[in-house]
Amino acid sequence: MSRGRGRGAEGLARRRRRGGPGRRDGGRAAGAAVVETVVVLAAAGIVACAPAPPLEAPSAGLASPPGLRPATGEASAARSGSLRQDQISVRMTAGDLLIEVTPLAPWVLEAAAPDTRRRLERIAAAHRRALGEQTEEEQRAVFFLVAFSTDRSAATFEPGDLHLISRGLRERPVSVEPITPNWGSRQLPQRGAALAVYAYRGAVDLSRELVVAYQGTEDASWARILAAIEAERARTSSAARIS
Repeated sequence: MSRGRGRGAEGLARRRRRGGPGRRDGGRAAGAAVVETVVVLAAAGIVACAPAPPLEAPSAGLASPPGLRPATGEASAARSGSLRQDQISVRMTAGDLLIEVTPLAPWVLEAAAPDTRRRLERIAAAHRRALGEQTEEEQRAVFFLVAFSTDRSAATFEPGDLHLISRGLRERPVSVEPITPNWGSRQLPQRGAALAVYAYRGAVDLSRELVVAYQGTEDASWARILAAIEAERARTSSAARIS
């Protein structure tokens, strides 16, 4: 599997502004449908660069925030939530691009519906193993499934320009592991999507406000998404105790 390590340091963000140009609801829905389809195929090993291995235990870089310990085994299955992938993801528009950034931390996936959770866990496990024998920094990394798509006739994207701003610090990806074969071309056909797993330094804190930045566009919706995830985890935890 090829690695996008060299591209991780590409491009500094040039200007920052809140939000981005609006999109028609239909365009967003179509983009989400394309991304969801590709994620399903990736989890099944159809479009991935390599077949996904069996699930492994979470690494240190995927740990829960203080006070939120992920369940394991039967307890973990019982605590699966009901949120869709788009409900645990940052979705933003940047020019002609629709960008979806999904955290793969186990405690985040606890809030997802069972089928969504299983798909994302398989992808996370495959790429954790790919990076597991690398540097200590990569082993402690925080992983995200990133999808670039477009509802225009065609578009290009720059993988290294997707940054995270956490605790006031701008973080660039330390590595990028492509999932779809078209990733290297950086070209998107209409209604097409390109997916990869991004690794950022362990300094990225998902339990706090987080800003996703791509070139001149920023999205700060993670705080709202985090509240929904925490509420869903609390609900499923309470239900598990009652049962």
